[in-house]
Amino acid sequence: MRSSASFGTVLRLLPLALVAATTVIGGRALSQDDDALHVYSSNGVRSVLQAMQPEIERVIGRRLAFQFSTSRDLTDRISADEAFDVAVLTPSLINDLIAVRKVVPDSRNEFARVGVGVGSRAGTPVKSVGTLNELRQTLLEAETIAFGQSGQSRRTNEASFEALGIADDMRTKTRLTGPGEAPVLVANGDIELVLTLVSELLREPGVQFLGPLPPEVQGYVDFAAGVSAETPNAGSAEAFIEFLSTPAFTAELERNGLEPIGPE
Repeated sequence: MRSSASFGTVLRLLPLALVAATTVIGGRALSQDDDALHVYSSNGVRSVLQAMQPEIERVIGRRLAFQFSTSRDLTDRISADEAFDVAVLTPSLINDLIAVRKVVPDSRNEFARVGVGVGSRAGTPVKSVGTLNELRQTLLEAETIAFGQSGQSRRTNEASFEALGIADDMRTKTRLTGPGEAPVLVANGDIELVLTLVSELLREPGVQFLGPLPPEVQGYVDFAAGVSAETPNAGSAEAFIEFLSTPAFTAELERNGLEPIGPE
């Protein structure tokens, strides 16, 4: 039987153990219960990062812990002092974080871009979206469409509706969703069409990719990475960003519908 004295000793030592298991970054306690590199990444490159995770971990010698969401949501969380090691966002938002000293300026690496596409539920009749007339007809015939409220593709979608002269028609049938929700709603049969980044459509089970928006209304979202100004893992964070320019990563970008961007 454990003595009351030894149990009391454990209780007295517990707060010290908890302190030892944390480090403070920017006045916040960051858990050190693992050796993970914490990466805050846009959903637009989620499929690529997840596919390459084992190889990245092998190269940098550290486990990866991802937080995926929209670039805007992640930027807001970082601005609210959430701890991270690497951010993968749109270039303008990386620039915003550099301006407020959340990201190291020299670490900024713009590495890929992706366009917007259209998807429907797998197994339903395949509609054409390759020309302006085909896209217009497909959108008008759909009973419901969805795209992210704060996603980077929203501006392109709404501009395309204006260019096609169907903005009013779309307003009555559009559902704005949270991060990553729109493809799932289509896969479940709750929504007929989803308009989002091509890379997000290709990775979602139950969604068939109808094609990218026609060139006349296409808009691209670029992605850049940067190292946290307060990371205790600067070496691993820099190695992660260097990996984004390797041939293996570039090939995976292309397999997932993204276009690599070379050094500026």
